[in-house]
Amino acid sequence: MMKKILISSLVLFLIVLGLFWLSGAILLFIVAYNIVSYYIKLIKHSFLKKITKCIAVFLFLSTSLIFTKLLVFDLFRIPSSSMENLLYPGDVIVVNKLKYGPKLPCSPFDIPLVNLAFYRNKNALSKIKDNWWNYNRLGGTTNIERGDVFVFSLDLSRKYFVVKRCVGLPGDTIMIVKGEVYANSKLYNSPETVKNSCSFKLKDKKKFFTIIDSLKIEENLIYENDSSNRASAMFSKHELQILQKMNCIDSIKKNVDFFKDSQEELIKTAHSSWTLDEMGPLLIPKRGMEINLNPDTFLLYKKILSLFENAIITQQNGNYFMNGKKVDKYKFKLNYYFMMGDNRKGTSDSRSWGFLPESNIVGKVQCVLFSGKNNKI
Repeated sequence: MMKKILISSLVLFLIVLGLFWLSGAILLFIVAYNIVSYYIKLIKHSFLKKITKCIAVFLFLSTSLIFTKLLVFDLFRIPSSSMENLLYPGDVIVVNKLKYGPKLPCSPFDIPLVNLAFYRNKNALSKIKDNWWNYNRLGGTTNIERGDVFVFSLDLSRKYFVVKRCVGLPGDTIMIVKGEVYANSKLYNSPETVKNSCSFKLKDKKKFFTIIDSLKIEENLIYENDSSNRASAMFSKHELQILQKMNCIDSIKKNVDFFKDSQEELIKTAHSSWTLDEMGPLLIPKRGMEINLNPDTFLLYKKILSLFENAIITQQNGNYFMNGKKVDKYKFKLNYYFMMGDNRKGTSDSRSWGFLPESNIVGKVQCVLFSGKNNKI
């Protein structure tokens, strides 16, 4: 009786959250388990009954594991320092797929355990970048908001996953001015964990190094010259506030990038000279949004058109062609997001590789399970 009450309460709770598909899946699983258990009890041969029961338990456990990893939550390891001081290399995080709704597999390579068989098949492996099925996503409990930190795949091979912070939503116009992000002309209030390169004057060197050691603040201090007290380093807002409060530094100034040849790797239009700290305005594509094709929009959106929209558009003598037909407009099929790392100078993000399609999103970071920085759970 108590078991039925608990199951009913869980199903009702999921329905209230809007997770109808999950409540239905749980009920279906319970019905299947009861049916299988009923028929196993009808087997008279004791040895055959034990074997059948073991196989059934194994199949139900395997199915539960696959279902959980695929649609509910999963574990990921932070690969880089791009999200310091929020997440550190080696951190093991819990990713909640129910927040935005889990993405259904587009290929057997997306299905845990099942994909092991396909990795061993050379013919299947040659199609690892292909979508075998159309993109679909089940309902979630909330929508993506600016400031959310989530896991997504960066390539089409389904092997490389990264974590960044969303600073721009579909349809937003993004600008970066002197390192500050503006969304639709409004200043985005960056979290205190965001790190930037800052120059400052050291008032008390001994006290300064004592404080950063005691707080375990990592720094790569660069002096302007050997005799100067002026230096620069990567610090977050919170760290700078502590150092200012302890009267160690003053005359703080954010270091803003100027255009260099190496920064030509950044996204750009036909007439832009953008940097990590000076960029935009950028219109983030939204499903159903239509753009006029011109040298600027063609260069800015060309990558996502070919990779994620499956729209191969070519340019010839100032005209644009798709599937052999001349076009002057394009309507987007997917929503896109603009992602940035909290370690603003130590990250590769949307400023370089462009807009993130909704189809690549895995789930929201729920919590840190194991700290790579402190080596503890």
